[in-house]
Amino acid sequence: MEDLRRIKTMISLAVYDKHYGEKDRKITSKYRRDYVYLRGLSMRLGVAIGFFIICGMYYIYELVIKNADVFDMISKNTIIEIGVALLAVLIIYTFICSFTYKREYEEAQRRLDIYEERLKRLNVSGGLKGRKISVKGKDNGRVISDSSKTDRDL
Repeated sequence: MEDLRRIKTMISLAVYDKHYGEKDRKITSKYRRDYVYLRGLSMRLGVAIGFFIICGMYYIYELVIKNADVFDMISKNTIIEIGVALLAVLIIYTFICSFTYKREYEEAQRRLDIYEERLKRLNVSGGLKGRKISVKGKDNGRVISDSSKTDRDL
C-alpha cells in the first residue's frame, strides 16, 4: 500500500515536471514584482510598436488613397492626439497585464509549493536515510544535500 502511494506521488511529480516544471521554475526564479515588471515592460514595448505601425498604416492610407496633404496631417494637434491615444492604450494594457502576470506568478508559485510538498512526502516515506532532494539546488535543481550524488545516481 505504501509503495502504491509512493508510485502515485512519483507519477504526479513526473507529470508536473513534464507539463509545468521548467516554466514554473523560470517564473518563480525572480521576485514577483520583478517578473511582473519585466513582462509588463516587454508587453508595453510590443503594444507601442504595434500602435505606431497601425498609425503609420493609417497615415499612409490617408496620403495614398485619399491624397491628403502631408502638412495638414503633421500638426501639433495630430501629434497630441496620437500621444493621448497611445497613453490611453498603454494604461489599459498595463492594468490588464499586471493583473494577468500577478495571477500567472501566483499560480506558478502555488504549483511549485505543491510539488515541493509532494517531494518532501516522498523523501520522508521513501527512506532516503536523511538525504533530501530539492528543486532549488544546483544541477537543474536536483542535488542531494548530504552527499555529492545526484538523484540520477540513486
